[in-house]
Amino acid sequence: MHRYEDEVKEKDNRSRNFEEMNREYKEEMGADFAAGTYVDRGDRAEFQESETKSMGYSLGWVALVFAIASWFVWPVLLGVTSAVLGFIAYRQGARKTGAWSMGVGLVAAAVYLFIIPLYYAVS
Repeated sequence: MHRYEDEVKEKDNRSRNFEEMNREYKEEMGADFAAGTYVDRGDRAEFQESETKSMGYSLGWVALVFAIASWFVWPVLLGVTSAVLGFIAYRQGARKTGAWSMGVGLVAAAVYLFIIPLYYAVS
């Protein structure tokens, strides 16, 4: 019986020691186990900020292309899509292209939904 109790105490001590050792290391370990990679965690915030800005910049131009295309093909679908993508780009830092794509896309959708039916109703 003593042997079993000793094993239980030893296991309990090992788990306490493990918890005490790991209290200092509260970080993600996925990159540590990847083969052949080194991750410098010092400038993580700067990398994420620049990545978000570049994604917003690209998304702003894609939304603007959708907005311009909405004047020629599928005005409601492409206009609303460009407005949504423009809003996302605006939130990610591409203020000018995001605002322009929201405006141009919504105007294209509004013209198709409201102005053109009035034109056909009058003529």
